[in-house]
Amino acid sequence: MENNADNSPNIFPNLVRIDLAQKKITRERITESHPLRFYAGKALSSKIIADEVPPTCDPLGNENKFVITTGFLTGTPAPNSGRGSVGAKSPLTLGIKESNVGGRTPVLMMRNNLRGLVLENQAKEWVIIKIQDGAVEILDGAPYVGLNNYALTEKLLEDFGSKMGAFSIGMGGELLFGNSTVGCTDMEGYPSRHAGRGGMGAVMGSKKVKAIVVIPPKHSLMEFANRDAFLEKSRPWFKALNIAQKEAKHVFGTPGCVMAMNESHGLPTQNYRRGQYEDAEKISGEALHDLILKNNGKFGLACSPGCAIQCSNMVMDEAGNHVTSSLEYETIGLLGSNILNNDLLKISRLDHLCDDLGIDTIETGSCLGLFMEAGIIEWGDADSAIRLVEGMYQNNPESMQLGLGVYELGKALKVDRIPHVKRQAFPSYEPRALKAPAVTFLTSPMGADHTAGDVTGDHAHLPEGKLALSKERQLTTYLVDSMGICYFVGPSLELTDTMAHLMKARYGDALYQDVNSWLKWAAKCLVMERDFNTAAGLSPVDTLPQFMLDEKLEEAPIGWDFSQQELETYWEDLE
Repeated sequence: MENNADNSPNIFPNLVRIDLAQKKITRERITESHPLRFYAGKALSSKIIADEVPPTCDPLGNENKFVITTGFLTGTPAPNSGRGSVGAKSPLTLGIKESNVGGRTPVLMMRNNLRGLVLENQAKEWVIIKIQDGAVEILDGAPYVGLNNYALTEKLLEDFGSKMGAFSIGMGGELLFGNSTVGCTDMEGYPSRHAGRGGMGAVMGSKKVKAIVVIPPKHSLMEFANRDAFLEKSRPWFKALNIAQKEAKHVFGTPGCVMAMNESHGLPTQNYRRGQYEDAEKISGEALHDLILKNNGKFGLACSPGCAIQCSNMVMDEAGNHVTSSLEYETIGLLGSNILNNDLLKISRLDHLCDDLGIDTIETGSCLGLFMEAGIIEWGDADSAIRLVEGMYQNNPESMQLGLGVYELGKALKVDRIPHVKRQAFPSYEPRALKAPAVTFLTSPMGADHTAGDVTGDHAHLPEGKLALSKERQLTTYLVDSMGICYFVGPSLELTDTMAHLMKARYGDALYQDVNSWLKWAAKCLVMERDFNTAAGLSPVDTLPQFMLDEKLEEAPIGWDFSQQELETYWEDLE
């Protein structure tokens, strides 16, 4: 059990540190005078890593820390405020990393009045961590070791109750794979939401923590400075968002953009040879919706409590058995068009396997593309791709190479076309066509990560204005991620003003700042992450892989014509 526990309600949530080697649990009460009071969500995980982790340390060694945080507004009545952040020095990028996740567990953490959980040092034997009624406890993890996420979650639900939420790792995390994920229980009880990027599951596995179980408290331990003022601001925002965004995403979800991406030459095809896929209609949001209806699946699901958009889905097979939830655009792009797989059920099967094993669908799809690039699997052979992933359950040596991540696998297979930035696979956006997202990939401390500043709504091929667009979106997205809100609400200056007023109602004047102050704060946080990476030996501005610099898309005269000199100016006014 923890030392110095103080479970009384507090407007400022607590930070709990666990020294796994000593089995010592310490609670820090975040107050108006605490140095971390202005940090939550992504900002808090990055602040702890930047301040407390040696930049050149071994990501899987004792000096790295594993941090799970909730946002400033996580678990409140603010719409889509069910997000959490998982952070560490990444074993994949070798830099600072935050991976965002939804599901039910981040909200349960905040209802237990926890802003963050910091895992330090390494346990001698496998453990699980239980959080209940604000208290934190270390339990024996031996009964759960060796279970992959679906069987593990089923056992945790049996042992701790059907309403619990969990962060968990499958064999990907246990075996310290560079592309491993941290799974999170969804609203239906499946381990289908994942902090997918950067190999966070391997860091959790290096600590010998198999799962973190969060049980709903009898009564929420959250308090508000002015709950009525909060509801006065959050209710109309929820209603407006529900009307505006739900109509766009409720039926087709994120796969609804497949055809638009294909039209704009932004859909990665055959390991980024093309930005258009001739069978795009077969893997589109409309085709997926037809499949869901045919097999009695579900659409319009919430990925976390309080979601106003409800863009998630549940895919069933012909016999009515659950295959996966939720099938997202990035997964369809990398496990579909990228490997010329036009079968949505087979894409769904690959998604299920990745969720169960605890490996990133984006990284895995790029790795499968390299196996096809090397001639080990034929392009479009989805059945062989499935067998290769399934081989991980039997420790098949060839299959286990999938755990390396796309950069290390490309080197091992002697493949030249490796689609990555900072050793991390590109998400499902062709950089030469979608130049604003590409600027984000090249300048973000997170590397090739669309969640660092999504600007995919801008499909123009010309480079003008893309640097400023990416910069603005990285700053506003940083705020959204630190608030614990899904970026589908649409990061913007107007939204930042809304969040600033909600912060005042939640915490009082202690954390109130105007829009400009919050933007300066976000810029400071980005510079903090960049400086960690620089100290770790990483470049603050990257370049595209050489093949993307040399080649235009096969179907259109679209290439990379963005000035590297202009890119190098990205950080100048953020200092």
